[in-house]
Amino acid sequence: MSRGRGEIADRTRRQFLRTIGAGAAIVGLGGARVLCAQDATSALGATTLRDGLVQIGGAGGNVVVLRGADGLLMVDSGAAEHAQRLTAFVAQQFASAPVRVLFNTHWHLDHTGGNDAIVRDGVTAVSHENTRLWMSTKFFVDWENRRYMPRAAAALPNKTFLSHELQPQELSFGGTKVSYGHLLGAHTDGDIYVAFPEHNVIVAGGVVTADEYPILDYITGGWMGGAVEATQKLIAMSDAETLIVPASGPPRRRADLEMQFEMLETVRKRIEAIALEGRGVEDMIAEEITKDFDARYRGDSGLFITNAYEGMWWRLRGTVA
Repeated sequence: MSRGRGEIADRTRRQFLRTIGAGAAIVGLGGARVLCAQDATSALGATTLRDGLVQIGGAGGNVVVLRGADGLLMVDSGAAEHAQRLTAFVAQQFASAPVRVLFNTHWHLDHTGGNDAIVRDGVTAVSHENTRLWMSTKFFVDWENRRYMPRAAAALPNKTFLSHELQPQELSFGGTKVSYGHLLGAHTDGDIYVAFPEHNVIVAGGVVTADEYPILDYITGGWMGGAVEATQKLIAMSDAETLIVPASGPPRRRADLEMQFEMLETVRKRIEAIALEGRGVEDMIAEEITKDFDARYRGDSGLFITNAYEGMWWRLRGTVA
């Protein structure tokens, strides 16, 4: 006998409540906006982090550069509209030393848009396998109302690793130890950190923000539970002196990560509590569940809440038969 629509809806709701009750409340993204808001004429600037490790801002997402004996290691490549200026700026800053290694912390265009100008013969481009897959396929991101097309084959990462490889990956660049690893399903499903232990610096990509509500891209595998766990992992990896390079903006400290963790965990619990009462996103917005954090974190809190709730249902669709 076939099940009625009411029975199916009731089963779906029970599974939804079990999902969020277990802490799997996916948060949506920071709003219907394109993932690179900087204008193509914005100024580039270089900040020395420690011992010659340099952060470059103004190219879309933050770019970090380490100089070795025979060239450069770069973390992220900025946005496509900044690529020409970025490559010229890097050449000027580092006496035209060639890029030998490029890390992509995730697929978003403000962090991989410059790959086309940087990845060429002799460049090792490193990412999680999921990042390479998103960059190589066509898909639609509903919260942006934007369709993404496959990137040129030459721009794709050519050295990847998989989620089951839980131990940090390591390489030596010009005698400097570099470690990197997966931050599972946080900002996207392909997030990685890149750590420079001798410098006490961690590049965190989109998982960490500078006083903005994080973008958790549920379309490409990001979600609240993953963001909470990734933030905890970065806290465990850092100390009071660690510099954490966020998606954009100035470096963060461990105290900033602890505040981010508190915000994510508090908002997650408030979303769960209201959903478990059978109420919806309008109630979450009306009750201003982010009000304790709005002074610190910029952005549209209503959109943040709405996408959080939509993200819960997005994840649930994958668990309901």
